[in-house]
Amino acid sequence: MRTLFVMLCASLVACGGTKEEPKTAESTVTATKVETPDAPPPTTTEAPPKKKDEPPPKKKTAKEVVTAEGAVFMFSLADSPDAKKLADEACAKTAKKDEKKLDACKKEAEVAAAGEGIRFEKDAKGDWWWVSFGKEKDKEVVYNKVKFKIALEADDKLTLTPEGKDEGKKPMKTLPKEVVVDVTDESTVAMSDPKKGKLIFKKK
Repeated sequence: MRTLFVMLCASLVACGGTKEEPKTAESTVTATKVETPDAPPPTTTEAPPKKKDEPPPKKKTAKEVVTAEGAVFMFSLADSPDAKKLADEACAKTAKKDEKKLDACKKEAEVAAAGEGIRFEKDAKGDWWWVSFGKEKDKEVVYNKVKFKIALEADDKLTLTPEGKDEGKKPMKTLPKEVVVDVTDESTVAMSDPKKGKLIFKKK
């Protein structure tokens, strides 16, 4: 008589075995490999060619600075120590130890000096004139106007030879034999006065 165990085994594919899983059909779809485009080669940034060292701008000559069209040079009292000393001494005599009067006098001298200047003009005939001017009641007054010729020319100075007479409103009785204009730079010139010493003028 078959035992229950044998009967149960007969109903199985194999006794003690496991049921085989049905085989699945292989997929007919072939995967397509997607190729990514090759990355472009890295670009190299070339440094711009170096510029050749440019020469520094040519320095203007003394004549070019002094005779430049429209050039006007204003008097600088602060940079003219001898003239400033004379102005301070004159104010000290006037003020007579009164500090308020002394300060007022010095300020007045500074304002007057700031309105004074020089320029070098060329007339229609081609003659050159040295013009010294100032301000009185907010109006320009030409103190000195002297025709001149350039006797000597150097890189940093001009030597002028005055001619004729002073046609300004405060004329010099006797013209100097020569006037030297020192050119410190393109915006600064200097002239010497027998009483006021070296006078400094700054380009306006």
